[in-house]
Amino acid sequence: MKHFIAIVGNIGAGKTAVSKKLAQHFDWELYQEPFQENPYLQDYYNDMTKWAFKCETFFLGRRLEDHINILNNKNSTIQDRCIYEGAEIFVKNLYLSGHLNETDWQNYNNLYQAIKKTITPPTLVVYVKSSTERCLKNINKRNRNVEFHMNSDYISNLNKLYEKWIENFDICPILIADGDNNEFKYSDQDFLALANQIQTVLTTE
Repeated sequence: MKHFIAIVGNIGAGKTAVSKKLAQHFDWELYQEPFQENPYLQDYYNDMTKWAFKCETFFLGRRLEDHINILNNKNSTIQDRCIYEGAEIFVKNLYLSGHLNETDWQNYNNLYQAIKKTITPPTLVVYVKSSTERCLKNINKRNRNVEFHMNSDYISNLNKLYEKWIENFDICPILIADGDNNEFKYSDQDFLALANQIQTVLTTE
């Protein structure tokens, strides 16, 4: 039976490591977050207000393309960041923080809501839940230029939006993976426990 699992979580939560290990463990195809393909990304980090709408509209289109390709793929897949969290978390945060004006927010959200109604959701969403402190520790460790602007307030605001989104998310099953008290990247025991949890959920669906 074909499965489509979306791995979601804040910046630095550890979702990419989980995605890669799960794809290898189950021998499934991996769809990675397309952030490096975004031609607006560097400009966006230099001036969020000016480039937010263009940058996030690109991501929306690219994630929709990936979502459709996954649905049409005959093989089981793991997706690193899904179309829902891009809109529900990151774009909403841009709007709430004043980087996206009311008109652009409404235009973006109307487009997203129309897309959301037409696409089939994943089989399962795995939320890698990590504290602001853990996310910042991971961000500082990997030392990416585009992430230098990210401070505790920014990550904390995203975490609050994630918690609210997960609480109200009901279009497919959700499994919460504790990113603070597990070392999914480095501990085989922690990772296999998560993989077994996922397998159990999939076999009962």
